[in-house]
Amino acid sequence: MKNSQPAIPLPPPVRVGKSKSRNRSYLGAPSEHQLQVRVLEILAYTKRPEIFVFAIPNQSNRHIRNAVRMKAEGLRSGIADLCILFPRDEGSVAWLELKKRGGSLTDEQKGFRAICQRLGIRWAVAKSVEEALAVLQGWGVLKPGVVIL
Repeated sequence: MKNSQPAIPLPPPVRVGKSKSRNRSYLGAPSEHQLQVRVLEILAYTKRPEIFVFAIPNQSNRHIRNAVRMKAEGLRSGIADLCILFPRDEGSVAWLELKKRGGSLTDEQKGFRAICQRLGIRWAVAKSVEEALAVLQGWGVLKPGVVIL
């Protein structure tokens, strides 16, 4: 049976800053930032319109006063990188943690995963764009019939 939807050509990846291989555990592997940007670029074209995806800005270099203020406002270590909101009848929420190849979960991230598991909330980790898309497709985030080239 042929797919009734045309394949969606994706834009070329956005280049953000200069890559520095010394910051990577695997030469040529994208950073977590690059992985997250690419997944969000693809979702802009392929996610179902009723699903809302947003990033959690947990890790970045900030001035200590701003970091203290954000923590007081409820910023928590270990929260997954992407939050996916679904219609109520589809489970409401899911969390996706993105890691570069060779990266591992922190103790805080393991704790957040355990909370999600205990509450019956979908949570996954992906170490590549392909892994992230497979998870998102399994959760029903992508439009039916989407073919990614």
